[in-house]
Amino acid sequence: MDLDKVEDNFILDEGIEDTVLDKLSIEDWVTIQSVQSSFVSYLRHTNANCPKFGDFFDRDSALVTWLEFANQLALRFINFFRRIGEFEALHAEDRLILIKYNLLPLFPISKCYNYNPTNDCMSSENSEEAEKHRRFFTLFGASNAVRESFINLILSLVKITEQDPILLSLLLVILLFSQGLSMSDDEPPLKDPLAVARAQSHYTEVLWNYMVTKQGETKTCKWFTQLLNMILLIQSAGKRTREFFSDQLKTSNSVDKIGPLMQSVLHIS
Repeated sequence: MDLDKVEDNFILDEGIEDTVLDKLSIEDWVTIQSVQSSFVSYLRHTNANCPKFGDFFDRDSALVTWLEFANQLALRFINFFRRIGEFEALHAEDRLILIKYNLLPLFPISKCYNYNPTNDCMSSENSEEAEKHRRFFTLFGASNAVRESFINLILSLVKITEQDPILLSLLLVILLFSQGLSMSDDEPPLKDPLAVARAQSHYTEVLWNYMVTKQGETKTCKWFTQLLNMILLIQSAGKRTREFFSDQLKTSNSVDKIGPLMQSVLHIS
């Protein structure tokens, strides 16, 4: 997987909440403006963050559809992260490790941003897209509990973040720089863990300053406690997703249809 070959289609964002940013330091303002703009540019309406479900007749066709969607979303994530100076400055092997092991757990955050309660595939209602989503999981022999766990995670993320693009973009960067996020036993050590830790600390501080400006220090303390619990749920969901689709691929005829990026993200290669 060569990150330098990822296509870059940057476009400018519509704008940022000036009334909030005016109260932050210039350094925080610049960081927020850059990260949020790139986030919205790359992750806005990525197929509404649901695979384009059709009339599936077998597991393999459904699996290929999900893999194509996941690959597109993964490329958009990588394009977003290539805009982060601290990420680009890391050792090349560390960049690959962070992408391979941390990318999949970040998928729900993108879905949270694009979530729409009306006819959304993650809806608990009997909408058209939700019904297609149910049939999709049925083809894999998955129980309703698997789907419901994903829905509950997305709804919890929507509640705690209010789909705020500034908050979500900073959270993505913080989680990218989180060693051990994948909960994978085979994750190798980083070449320069201090550089990764410094980057995470910087963006955590920016997020803290943003939230304090937005809602005050007392509420922000409580909010960060809720966020830590949410991160644990994101970790578990990412691990389950990786294991679920890896197992499906190993028992299907679709392994040769998956590109090197998704093979790496699903730890198949």
